[in-house]
Amino acid sequence: MHSTLDLQPLDAAFVHDPYPLLSRLRQEDPAHRNSAGVWALTRHADIVSALSDPRIGNAPSPYAVVNSRNRHRYLCADVANNIIPFLDPPEHDTPRRLIGRAFAGQMRHQPPDLAALAEEFIAPLRARTSFDLLHDFATPYAIAAIGRTLGVPREEETALKEWSHWFFYLFSIIPSKEVRDQLDQALAQFRDYFRHRLTHVRSSPDSSLMHALAISGLSDAEIVDTAMLLFADGVENVDRAIANGASVILPREDNLWRRMAEQPTVIPAVVDECLRYESPAMFVGRVAKEDIPLHGKVIPKNSGILLLFGSANRDPEAFPDPDTFQPDRQSNRHLAFGQGRHSCIGGPLVKLEMTTAFQALAQAFPNLATTPEPKEWTPRLGHRWLAKLPVIAGAS
Repeated sequence: MHSTLDLQPLDAAFVHDPYPLLSRLRQEDPAHRNSAGVWALTRHADIVSALSDPRIGNAPSPYAVVNSRNRHRYLCADVANNIIPFLDPPEHDTPRRLIGRAFAGQMRHQPPDLAALAEEFIAPLRARTSFDLLHDFATPYAIAAIGRTLGVPREEETALKEWSHWFFYLFSIIPSKEVRDQLDQALAQFRDYFRHRLTHVRSSPDSSLMHALAISGLSDAEIVDTAMLLFADGVENVDRAIANGASVILPREDNLWRRMAEQPTVIPAVVDECLRYESPAMFVGRVAKEDIPLHGKVIPKNSGILLLFGSANRDPEAFPDPDTFQPDRQSNRHLAFGQGRHSCIGGPLVKLEMTTAFQALAQAFPNLATTPEPKEWTPRLGHRWLAKLPVIAGAS
C-alpha cells in the first residue's frame, strides 16, 4: 500500500533519494499541494510552461521575509529586491540585458584560464593516494574561477566563501529570527566587500567582470548585489555539480572515466548528462500572481509554487529511460539552468568549468575511484548537494 503523497524537501528519505517520490508525484499528483500549503510542479512540460507563464512571478510572496515591503527593515529583503532572480518584467528586463551583455563580453574577451586553474589545484593532490574531490579540488577551483573572473585578489577569495553560503538563504525559507540576523550580518559584510571592489575598479580600471559591470549602466546598488549573486552562484552550485557528476561517473564499469581522459571530445555530452541526472538545483520557488487552474485543481493567487527541476530532468515524457545515466544522450533538454528569461546567465561558464575539471582530473588520475562509504547528501532546501566525495587516486 502506497503512503500518502507529501513533498517534504528536508525529510531524510527525500534528501537521500528524492527520485522515487518525484516519480509518484509526476504520475499521481503533478500539481501537488503539500501539508505546508506549498504547491509543487513535477512534470517537464508543466515546468517549461511555468517558466514563461506571466501568471507565475518571481517577486517574493507577500508572506516572505524578503518581500519588498520589508526592504527597509531587513537587509536580506533589500538585497533580494535588487537582484534579477526576484524581479518580474518590466523591472527585470533592463538589468538582465545589461548583466548578460557584460558577462558575455567578459567570456568572449577575457575568460578565466580554467585549464591553468584546474592544474593549480590538482598539483598538490598528485602526491596523495586519497583526497576529497569536493573539498580539496572542486570548491577551491570554483572559487578561483568566479573570483578571478570578477577580479577578486587570490588572497581574498576564501573569505567570500562563507558569505556565499549565507547568500543562498535568500532562495529558501529563513527559519528563525536568529538566522535572519546572521544572514543580514553576512550580507552586510559581503556588500561592504564588493562596494570596495567597485570603488577600486573605478579608480584603477582592469579587465575583470567587476569593471565590465561598473561601466554597464547598472546602478551601484545593482552592481554590488549582482556581484554577490554571481560569486555565490559561481561557487555553491558549481563545486557540487562537479562532485555530483564525478560521483556518478567514477563507479561505472564501462571505463567512461578513462575514455574521458583519452577522448576529451566526449566530455561536453557527459557534462550535460551529469547536470540532468544529478542536478545541483533541485527546485526554484515562484509565486502565483492570480488563480491558476492546472490538472483539475486551482493554485490560488499568492501561493508559493516549487518548480522541481530535479523531477523534470527525470521525466520519461522528455527523456527516454530517464533513470539511466547515458553519457552520449542526444537532445538533452535538461533544466539544470532553468530556461527562458530567468535562465542562469553563467550556464555556459559552468559547463566549461565542469568540462575542463573532468578532463584535467581524468588525465591526472585515470584510475580515480570512489570509496565504499555511502553518499552523504546535505539537507538543503532547493539543492541536491553532496556533503563530500572521498576518492582514491590509484596508480597512474
